[in-house]
Amino acid sequence: MSTWDTAIFNKDVNVDFLDELASLDADERMEAVRDACLLAVDRDNASEDELLNGQAAATVAAIWAGAPFSAGDIADSYPFLRTTSAELDEKLVDAAVAILEDLAASDTEYDVDQFIEALS
Repeated sequence: MSTWDTAIFNKDVNVDFLDELASLDADERMEAVRDACLLAVDRDNASEDELLNGQAAATVAAIWAGAPFSAGDIADSYPFLRTTSAELDEKLVDAAVAILEDLAASDTEYDVDQFIEALS
């Protein structure tokens, strides 16, 4: 199983992002994940932190869409990772897929295909 989820969720900037998501209600959380993805899709104008948050947000969206994940200890700390009551909208899915496909096309050591498939 891929360790992408563990790697991206353990980045300091994304620990802060997950902490912020945990403090939100379900609707606000969905909006924050969507916003992070939309910011990161615009790679040329996004900061490094925004790119990392977008990668984490895309991974969260993929997990919500049913992707298997290996970050069980992280999901124990952030139970919202295991489920969402909201439906993923097309804008979020498209942005998350674009972020993850960009990662897959780059020279990365992580396998993100299962996350892309969950969103497709």
